[in-house]
Amino acid sequence: MFFYWEEKMSALLSLRNFPGAAGFALASLLAADPALAQSGASIDSAVATATQWVALADGNQADRMWSQSGPAMQKSMSKEDWIKYLAAVKTEVGPLSSRSWEQIVHVSNPADLPPGEYLNIAFASRFAKAPTVEKVSLVQAGDKWIPVGYVITKFVPAPAPAPAAAAPK
Repeated sequence: MFFYWEEKMSALLSLRNFPGAAGFALASLLAADPALAQSGASIDSAVATATQWVALADGNQADRMWSQSGPAMQKSMSKEDWIKYLAAVKTEVGPLSSRSWEQIVHVSNPADLPPGEYLNIAFASRFAKAPTVEKVSLVQAGDKWIPVGYVITKFVPAPAPAPAAAAPK
């Protein structure tokens, strides 16, 4: 699949409960990886790029998303298949109600992708038909971030535990 979401991560930040999360994210990622610190591509610009890219999905602009994506994604999926994929996913979840970014994962030189620095950004999103996690994968290209993948996963809460049976008397 074209989207890379690294479970074994070099840096994981769950930022919902931190004031000044962007500053915290930047400081933590830079401390975790000095190579990322010396690059011109900022964490803020990565979040902005991911946010703008998913906004294209909200506007039914899958063709623009594909055109703005990196070669790794374009080689793994045709523009026509991308448009079909996104239409099917958006039909399943419905229109967007809300979205906030929640997590950034930094990955260096992931398997099955060209060497480089990648960020995976997760958004907690609510669509009309389901709450979801949207994941955008970006590759660093000089002083900017290029999208290379997008996946929407429905959030399915764990079932409530069954009520305890009353003890016999």
